[in-house]
Amino acid sequence: MRIEKYIHQAYPNLILCMAGWSVTPELFHHLRVPPETDVWIVYDYRNATFDEDLSRYATVHLVAWSLGVWEAQRLWAGKRLFTTATAINGTPCPLHDRYGIPVRIFEGTLARMDAGGMRRFNRRMCGDRETLSLYMRLPARPLEEIRDELRSLYERIRLFSNEPSRPEDSSFWSRAILSTNDQIFPINNLRRYWRGRCPIQEIEAAHLPFYHYQTWQELWR
Repeated sequence: MRIEKYIHQAYPNLILCMAGWSVTPELFHHLRVPPETDVWIVYDYRNATFDEDLSRYATVHLVAWSLGVWEAQRLWAGKRLFTTATAINGTPCPLHDRYGIPVRIFEGTLARMDAGGMRRFNRRMCGDRETLSLYMRLPARPLEEIRDELRSLYERIRLFSNEPSRPEDSSFWSRAILSTNDQIFPINNLRRYWRGRCPIQEIEAAHLPFYHYQTWQELWR
């Protein structure tokens, strides 16, 4: 995985964003940052290693989106490292007919990951023309790179348990934000996983909800 240290000034506070598959860090650059806060954006999960030391920070707010939720759960299950931890439109069971993306849809996306398949995915992810227009202005990663990323994620997800984690393993999550118009993770699957695990907020948005927000704090308050 790669990390863009968007703000890296040795401030006492950190926002750690685990982005979703295929995106670039610029997706989050419009969000205003609180004072004295570093911002790291993790993306490109072809490599599964996270070697950064978070212990120097007084507060760490984790914001994980889509398949970034699974990566965060894999890295920190059962650990209490975060001041807050927000899961957005994802679950720790991303390849699952009841708790994540239905297996047939996930595998179909991987099988048809050409330029046309990527356009279809982006339309579903964004949900409406305005969001898609904003998203398409961002830098795009090479198709071969994001195809390899999805294949790597798929293979690693299958290696790990893809059943609901024990409550103690997922107890570090403090909030889940679920988009009612999500066309990637079905809303009923998101509800089914998160119900009873942490407080839930539902919003009227598509899978990519970040243009509905102006500040990072809105994601955990």
